[in-house]
Amino acid sequence: MSGLELILPLGLGLALAASAGLRAFVPLFTVSVLGWTGVIELGDTMAWLGAPAATLSLAVAVLVEILADKIPVVDHFTDIIGTVIRPLAGALVGTTLIVGADPLLAAVAGIAAGGAVAGMAHATKASLRVGSTGSTGGLANPVVSVVEDVLVIAAGGLAALAATGVVSF
Repeated sequence: MSGLELILPLGLGLALAASAGLRAFVPLFTVSVLGWTGVIELGDTMAWLGAPAATLSLAVAVLVEILADKIPVVDHFTDIIGTVIRPLAGALVGTTLIVGADPLLAAVAGIAAGGAVAGMAHATKASLRVGSTGSTGGLANPVVSVVEDVLVIAAGGLAALAATGVVSF
């Protein structure tokens, strides 16, 4: 795989990894649906992510994550758990989309780039949430959460359109 052939998968992986910093399961669900429907190739080691059972499980996780993030206090608990889960999800998404490259290179690039990007996005989100909670007593947190949902879903939609070739960057 040439350097140019890595640009789109790496770009999509980084965009979805950044989204994983806000919502761990939405980008994984996006990749799962794209793999299940055959829009993207997942590769042998990540083929499980495109299985119907994985897609269904991730759909449930997305629903739980989105709903839990709308409840003040619970949202902070999910952010604490997200400190570990979200960079891992970013690393997994980053690794999943690099297909056809040396497996070690794909793993290192996906983990290093995807995990770091998701971790930075999560740290930014957590900081903003602390400010939102402090200034509004948590009343604005559900509104902030909806904005985050829109951003993550839009990023997933753009990634899907880019993967299908409908949109190119």
